Amino acid sequence: MAALALVAPLASAALTSPSDPAPAPTDRVTDTSQLPSGWQKSGDRIVTYDGDATGLHVLVADAADAYRWHTAATLSEPGVDTDQWIGQTCVTGSGDRAVVVYAPRQAVNDQQGFQQGAFAAVVDLADGRVTKLPELVSLAYFNPGCGDGEQAVLTRPQGDDTELLTVDTARAKLVRQQTVAGQLTSAVPFGNEIAAARGDAVVSVDAKGGTSTLAKTGGTPFRLVPDAHQGLAYQVPDGKQVQVRRVTSAGSDRLLGAGALGSLAVHGSGGRVFVTGRDAEDAVEHSALPKSWRTLDVPASAEVSTTGSLALTSVGNGTEAAGGRKSAADVAPPVGIDAVLPGSDSSVGFKVVPKAAAQGAEQSPALSDGVHTDSVDPESADTDPATSTTDPDRACAVTRNDPKLQSLQPSTAQAEWATDLAVQGKLDVRRRSGWNGSELPSYTPQGLFPSTPLKGGGRVPAQIMLGVLSQESNLLQASSRAAAGESSNFIQGGYYGNAGSVHTVNWAAADCGYGISQVTSGMAKADTTYTAEQQQALTVDYAANIAAGLQILQDKWNQLHDRGLLVNGGDPKHLENWWLALWAYNSGLNLPSSTDASAPWGLGWFNNPANGLYPADRKMFLSSGYDDARTPNLWTYPERVLGWAAYSQQKTDPATGATVRAFTVGEWPSGAPAAEPAHDTFCKPTANDCDITKPRKVAGSSQPEGPCQRDDFKCWWHQPVSWTDCTATCGTEVLKYAAGDPEPKVAAPHPAACTSTLPANALIVDDVPNTVKFRVGSANPCAGKRNWTSRGTLTFTFGSAQQNGATVYPSKIDFHQLGAGFGGHFWLTHTRVPSYTDSVVTGTWTPDRKVIGSAEVMVHLPDHEANTPSATYRIDLGDGTVVEKTISQDTGGKNAWVSLGSYAFTGTPSVSLSSATADGTGDASIAWDALAFVPVRGK
Repeated sequence: MAALALVAPLASAALTSPSDPAPAPTDRVTDTSQLPSGWQKSGDRIVTYDGDATGLHVLVADAADAYRWHTAATLSEPGVDTDQWIGQTCVTGSGDRAVVVYAPRQAVNDQQGFQQGAFAAVVDLADGRVTKLPELVSLAYFNPGCGDGEQAVLTRPQGDDTELLTVDTARAKLVRQQTVAGQLTSAVPFGNEIAAARGDAVVSVDAKGGTSTLAKTGGTPFRLVPDAHQGLAYQVPDGKQVQVRRVTSAGSDRLLGAGALGSLAVHGSGGRVFVTGRDAEDAVEHSALPKSWRTLDVPASAEVSTTGSLALTSVGNGTEAAGGRKSAADVAPPVGIDAVLPGSDSSVGFKVVPKAAAQGAEQSPALSDGVHTDSVDPESADTDPATSTTDPDRACAVTRNDPKLQSLQPSTAQAEWATDLAVQGKLDVRRRSGWNGSELPSYTPQGLFPSTPLKGGGRVPAQIMLGVLSQESNLLQASSRAAAGESSNFIQGGYYGNAGSVHTVNWAAADCGYGISQVTSGMAKADTTYTAEQQQALTVDYAANIAAGLQILQDKWNQLHDRGLLVNGGDPKHLENWWLALWAYNSGLNLPSSTDASAPWGLGWFNNPANGLYPADRKMFLSSGYDDARTPNLWTYPERVLGWAAYSQQKTDPATGATVRAFTVGEWPSGAPAAEPAHDTFCKPTANDCDITKPRKVAGSSQPEGPCQRDDFKCWWHQPVSWTDCTATCGTEVLKYAAGDPEPKVAAPHPAACTSTLPANALIVDDVPNTVKFRVGSANPCAGKRNWTSRGTLTFTFGSAQQNGATVYPSKIDFHQLGAGFGGHFWLTHTRVPSYTDSVVTGTWTPDRKVIGSAEVMVHLPDHEANTPSATYRIDLGDGTVVEKTISQDTGGKNAWVSLGSYAFTGTPSVSLSSATADGTGDASIAWDALAFVPVRGK
């Protein structure tokens, strides 16, 4: 095997190798001699953030406390199934509050989710009070924008306009909502108005939405920062250079310095402006700097504290690029932070364990009004969605919560194995009938989804497909609740069309993306592209899903090849030559008009690197370290895929505990960044009406200013392109697995409890019928161990709501299954207060016979995903008499039978458990596994 070509720097102190001799990082500066004199009375504060599957953590440290870190808030939305929360923050002038924009990672893969799918909140940094705001906003890198006071601005495209939302953070309230014609970016409060970038100008927006020009620039301005003297710092690209400029409210504009693009940046809060960059001292004219400006000799990308006394050079927990699988108890992984003290040679490392905050988990009011819903005819008149765990009224092909259609979670090794064999056309492993407990007949993945020959010859490089899988799903086939080797529902982003709300089902807006490749085409219920067998196979089997995703990517290549859209000559062995095919894989190809030869066609504007949605000075994704994975919204889809191909995701080596690559990366002659296209590569006046020398703001448009010269933003790319000699610079594939290599094995960390330890006369009622077969792939972990039979049923009732004239069941959004616990299956959701009637799930165990006499009721609790302290079981003694028993479901990480007490039964009993609890906040999980009635002798 060829040596791995690239080594990206580790993200943070949290990822330091165990063999590193440096002192172990703590949550504060332990050697306070490193701090500047007077630090005990300093008002300096640093605020940063990091996201994982539990939420986006807002982290704060004060100089007066030796920069001891604490969690101000953890922001998430109940019922959103994501492996990582992402976002941005800004700090108000007082340093007392932060405005936060946050969203599930998957939002960056969808244009609407990117532009209008992020949540916003104000966080009080002193007491952690969270006020979520009632509007959804953009995920663009410049959102939110804070001024030198207590106001902030949020932006959101709205049709052909831009909405500017002004927030009074002191009251945690939206105080103004303006619609401004055209596409504005980098909006910040500026005096009594708002400053923003529009086209080739910095403009101000008054209270009535009127605009006036503050400065005309030679490019598109970005990173606007107000200073304390009625001035505004901003940057503007100038070819391969970037200028740092200052404009005043009176319109006086001045150049203060310049450097290579990416070498300088402006930051600030509270009227202070910091110019960062290793060359900032030499690049900026110091005599011209206002008193509130400083240069800092730190990396341009560093995050700077409120007074500039501390700069963070790296922040990360190691899971941002590691698949984000949820821990059993939804515990946040520790965050490593590397920092420097500007003006000294001192550096410090921190390790912070984020704490969850209940307020940050409450549903955003941006979702409270609901979304219109359209009902789909149920698949069977005998299936009642009010009681079925499945969704007979769904819009997508394969239902959630069918015990016979669980997805097996692959290890990263299995994902790479399937990818390597698939690109070679050799993914012919035989899946036996009933694979993973399904009812599928025997098949092979590429028998169901044959590899499509590429036009012009060659094949898809493995690292391109691995990059797609990384970006689409973080290499997950099943829900992030499932560990490798465990089964659960398929990973999905928009199955309920609920835009993040646990109270809304909108089948009309469903996004039927399935599994590790997020296969969407052919997966709507009404779509006949795939057979039912194919649809089910790509749902339960990661290998079949990868084969289907590969087919789609191959089709995109061929579609572009037929129209002459080739990159660097079109040799598919070079990774960069897949740029256009990746563009099409994510956002499609707008086909030529059959009636108007002059009509625009090609690849859409959203993923064009010249689009103003993305910072002009960004470097290659992940080339500066895994911190980039915190903010994937700063790069286009092809950029992200090539970054994953060059640097890989990360995983923890179980043998050493070290952080290592999750899969093999490609090989580049001179490093991957050398082969990246310039941001203006797909911007040519004669090709797609795009001109970087003429930044433009379209009146009446919601798009940011940028080089697209069309009012409708159809600056669609449809020409062949060449930007490098691929033989000298481009990446090529490195295979780890050869055709015929066996499928890697994985041991599930939560093995099922196969054998009953109860007395032989126990009347056991399992959570699924006896016809459900527990399998892990082709294996039967309970073979020869099962000494019991279920004697009864577990039935459910699901909370409903009336939406747009239809009855829907929002309670199913946060309802899940896992292939573990007793017999290899259990159900779970999260507790909510009883007033959330549309979110409540109630399960009732009923044996198939009477119980006469005394019996002890035993409930089986799984070793994970069950931790509510308030599980109240209602026990019907068979004659209508009901007694209640409340227990904690937390067993300390083991499968266990727990007694609910002994009772005198006089008929057919039943036991019910509801997810409604007085302390329910949507955080604690509650599970339904097996239940048993054990006769008590002599009673």
